[in-house]
Amino acid sequence: MRNHDVAELLERLSLLSEASGEDRFKAIAYRRAATSIKNLGEDVDEVRKRGELTQIQYIGEGIAKKIDEYLRTGKLEFMERLEKDVPEGTLELMQVSGIGPRTAYKLSKDYGVKSVAQLKADLGEGRLKDALGEVMSKRILESVEKMKTGQSRMLMVEALYLSRDLVGYFENHGVKVDVAGSLRRGKSTVGDLDILCNDKAGADLLVEYPGVERVIEKGPTKTSVFLKNGVQVDVRVLGTEGYGAALLYFTGSKEHNILLRNIAIGKGWKLNEYGLFETKTGDRVAGKSETEVYEKLGLGFIPPELREATGEIEASREGRLPHLVEARDLQGDLQMHTTWSDGADELDKMARAAKARGYEYIAVTDHSFSVGIANGLSEERFRKQWKAIDQLNEELKPFRILKGVEAEVRSDGSLDYDRPFLENFDMVGASIHQTYRQSPEKLTDRALKALSHPSVDVLFHPTNRLIGKREGNPIDLPKIIATARDNGKMLEIDGSPMRLDLDEVWARKAMEEGVTLMIDSDAHSTGELENVEYGTIVARRAWLEKKNVANALPLRGLLKKLT
Repeated sequence: MRNHDVAELLERLSLLSEASGEDRFKAIAYRRAATSIKNLGEDVDEVRKRGELTQIQYIGEGIAKKIDEYLRTGKLEFMERLEKDVPEGTLELMQVSGIGPRTAYKLSKDYGVKSVAQLKADLGEGRLKDALGEVMSKRILESVEKMKTGQSRMLMVEALYLSRDLVGYFENHGVKVDVAGSLRRGKSTVGDLDILCNDKAGADLLVEYPGVERVIEKGPTKTSVFLKNGVQVDVRVLGTEGYGAALLYFTGSKEHNILLRNIAIGKGWKLNEYGLFETKTGDRVAGKSETEVYEKLGLGFIPPELREATGEIEASREGRLPHLVEARDLQGDLQMHTTWSDGADELDKMARAAKARGYEYIAVTDHSFSVGIANGLSEERFRKQWKAIDQLNEELKPFRILKGVEAEVRSDGSLDYDRPFLENFDMVGASIHQTYRQSPEKLTDRALKALSHPSVDVLFHPTNRLIGKREGNPIDLPKIIATARDNGKMLEIDGSPMRLDLDEVWARKAMEEGVTLMIDSDAHSTGELENVEYGTIVARRAWLEKKNVANALPLRGLLKKLT
């Protein structure tokens, strides 16, 4: 499928349009079109071949022609012209929080700043005070410091897709492999991929993998390559007797492994990637499986997501490890969007796809009216949507579509609608999307007001982060959690791969404070309903059990919680 490539093309066009000073509505149009393509449930090239590009939401004649040219020729002359007009480094500078297109253009063209690294150096030495002023210079330098240093790190979903492709490749050639490393532990971003097998053919197969750019090293026990997308993949060939110990070791975390090694030392043993051994005799004590190693150390099996040295050893020893929530425990999905606002699929299609997943219910939560870029709904449009929901509920029963809204928390902490109108919804989720560059105190106050509002049930994606692109809002999360607890409100783990918000640290703290969480897809298409899988991984890393998750309840229990 070419959807990813076309979406990236349109997103780049949006950035170039902004940087070159074109009408901002053109940039918005490209961005909306990119979202539609990203959420498309079929190959965009097949749609093009049928001559149906303009039937995709937000794809007009002009954008359709650009997509057609790109898919036919592999390039786009219009974009090439734009790239010539935009000074080198402008787009990279626009990735820094606090630098808009005009400022990026000015820094690149007038001050010769061609990269984030150069920006950091120039700011540190005070060379840009005339261009930015002292206060903004300090703020932007802080943003640069906070930026993720590992630009080659993948989102969890990207690493999962790549690992599945690699696993399928090996298995198609008769070699069983296991994926280890931070991906197995469910980290939100992943650097390298670690793959284990006990078949010597694994090394040759990795070298022959179609995506390999170059071979770093090739040996009898370890082979490493760089893929064309910049990712390093390591394959380790291991013996059967120590395979479990190796899987344990290469899954990590480093801190978890150190704790296990200390337990082994206390018993007169040594633990490494080859097995668990008697220190004096060198005899192997365990190693075939992870379970065997844990049992010899006096522990129960610890799920990979918990192996972060955050109390899992003590919990395992004392028999109080949580029974972690699973995606199959979810009875519904409580945040998703349709073509009524900024979704790519219609209400009917989203509902039927959710029903096909085995859900008992969903909540459709299209945006409120002040989120203009997301085609937010007026009260009148919501009333029309409710009629459509009533008709579908009659047709699909006992499956239930809840009437929801993602209500914007405005800059003063108020919501887009008055309380009497909000009371018509089955569920109200509050979100902060706009004016998120306010002070931490102001942002926190807005969130606290939302959680204190009688009509609000949940705070969606509480920090509003975009992994690798935007730091979360600097809100006082302990206050947010306490207010949610005191007001009987819920907090969300948003499964969108770029959000995964709340993260596992704060989701666990919320759970420990007695706050109920929900795991949602934030889907904008039927294909994105699978985002709950990624949200569930975060929930597992947060030690959440089924009882801690609102949408693991049956419909009757959920409705009772929403009243």
